[in-house]
Amino acid sequence: MGKTNSKTITTLASTLLMALLILQACSNQSNLPDWIHGNWITSLDDETIHENWKLQGKCISGENYMHYENKFQKEKLRIFEENNTLLYQIIIEKDTLVFKCKNYLDSDTLTFVNNQNPFPKRINYAKPKADKMSVWIENTKNDPNAIFFTFKKVK
Repeated sequence: MGKTNSKTITTLASTLLMALLILQACSNQSNLPDWIHGNWITSLDDETIHENWKLQGKCISGENYMHYENKFQKEKLRIFEENNTLLYQIIIEKDTLVFKCKNYLDSDTLTFVNNQNPFPKRINYAKPKADKMSVWIENTKNDPNAIFFTFKKVK
């Protein structure tokens, strides 16, 4: 066996350090629901509703827009982590609402809650099956006044 030269050891050490840094970066990835990414469309009472989501840094940014009663409404949406809590933010014109999710690490349904909001107090997103995602808004679980949406992924 020949001598191991210092250049080989330095290269090996650098490669090992780089591999460890990459593994650490991967383990620090957020727990954002990547399944919500994409463009989604649904209709309710002859009104078309769009939701578009994309990863932007350490949050998922989105927008919801709809046409109803000859009006156009657009909401800016954002899902992000803060203090180990997943948050859902809605901005409508100058109003901002924030809902907290407590079940996102162990469920295929995200339930975002804001008990201070008159309606909805709860916004639910179910992990898509094929190209369909269920979303519903309600005040309480199994609320008879809940509004259900079945979004289809737009390709």
